[in-house]
Amino acid sequence: MPPRAPKKWGGIQDAVSWGASAPQLVTALTTDPFYAWYAAIQEISEDCLFLNVFTPAREGAKRPVMVWIHGGGWRECAGTAPGFNGAALAHQQDVVVITMNHRLNAFGFLQLDGSDDRFADSGNVGMLDIVMALRWVRENAAAFGGDPDNVTLFGESGGASKIAALLAMPAAKGLFHKAILQSSGGGLRLASQEDAARLAGNLAKAMGRSVLQGEELQKLPMEALLTGLKSNPGMFRSVIDGRNFDADPFYPTGPALSAHVPVMVGTTNTETTYHLRFGPDSLQLQFSDVKRRLSRFLMADDLQTQAIIEAYRAAYPNHGPCEILTMVTTDFMFKRTASRIACLQSASATAPVYAYVFDRETPVEGGRLHSPHTSEVPFIFGTTAAAEAHVGVGADIEAMTECMMATWAAFARQGDPNNATVPLWKPFKDNDRQTMVLNVESHLTVDPGAQSRAVLQDLPAYGYSYTIEAFVKN
Repeated sequence: MPPRAPKKWGGIQDAVSWGASAPQLVTALTTDPFYAWYAAIQEISEDCLFLNVFTPAREGAKRPVMVWIHGGGWRECAGTAPGFNGAALAHQQDVVVITMNHRLNAFGFLQLDGSDDRFADSGNVGMLDIVMALRWVRENAAAFGGDPDNVTLFGESGGASKIAALLAMPAAKGLFHKAILQSSGGGLRLASQEDAARLAGNLAKAMGRSVLQGEELQKLPMEALLTGLKSNPGMFRSVIDGRNFDADPFYPTGPALSAHVPVMVGTTNTETTYHLRFGPDSLQLQFSDVKRRLSRFLMADDLQTQAIIEAYRAAYPNHGPCEILTMVTTDFMFKRTASRIACLQSASATAPVYAYVFDRETPVEGGRLHSPHTSEVPFIFGTTAAAEAHVGVGADIEAMTECMMATWAAFARQGDPNNATVPLWKPFKDNDRQTMVLNVESHLTVDPGAQSRAVLQDLPAYGYSYTIEAFVKN
């Protein structure tokens, strides 16, 4: 059911420790140091609707408010991970930082049949949790030194896809004023009614039922639903239900609802080395392996797959098999999505759009991972020590942190990322795709990688029907 506003209380509420994380399946990512700074969670509980506030001071001028939407697909993680500690960002950039938890997976995005009006919003209650949190921010930001009229959403991966949805969600209109979408893979479209019904049906079958009823689910222990998810995980996510969403956020056009919202959108340069690391053999491949994996992942025939590989080898003549696989999958999953969002938003928006590629390479594991998924996040939060197993150490850490913090805070402050740490950054337009390549020495260029990406133009846009395992495993 939709969230309800908290009851008011008298006196002082004890809020000095993290709240519980949303119910989810616990994965190896929560303990592997390479991922854990991002994926670590607290004890899970259905009582999980908490947010966390970091502020330099409660007094003084009204500060920009930066609200972080965590990633993890739509199914896992939390706003309390060590890499999301907002203290350094708040103090060094004089902003208020807020992180939050919301319901995930089937707890937040299970569309039930329409026979009981009490559960009509069930497919989107996770998004309604975020809307409730943003209403809390609007009502309480001033008490923490923040400006409720200057709220910026920023999020990475699944968090960015949730922000894409919020840009198209009528209930969220006016609750935020700027948006930063980092590495969204599946942000163009929501689940259709057919998608949602199939997921619900599969979960019902896994739980030994013909259909799932809201009232029955409310009486079940949390563990029963998690057990069902374990044998049928699926990708539960926001659904076009005719109540909270009438259309996809960025298909076939951008959301007119948010034409006035400045947007910044981008990716890391080699996103999918993060995923390839899951497979022990994935970073030591032959081109025959690349062809087999790409054909399976892209659902393309041998001729089309070979043409894609040849185009990328021509564009990157010094790249080996693993690097070619990385560039194709990064472009297909992430860079095409970012470019599409930027193009559609800039085509109809009255506010500027800015595009970037994060190009700093991590030295860990011999440098073979280059610029993996999530690698920009610790530099924005100033939490590189917590993420050392991912970002490594080196002389560039301090300068890169200064650049990313200042850039994100500048955008939050003024809707424009220009600041002293980067060269002049021009807005993105479809006919002039100005893109900032972010590194210790950043530079502005036009649509980096467009030549090779062109060979992918006849393929459908990436969506959750594509499985990452298809290119990770032999």
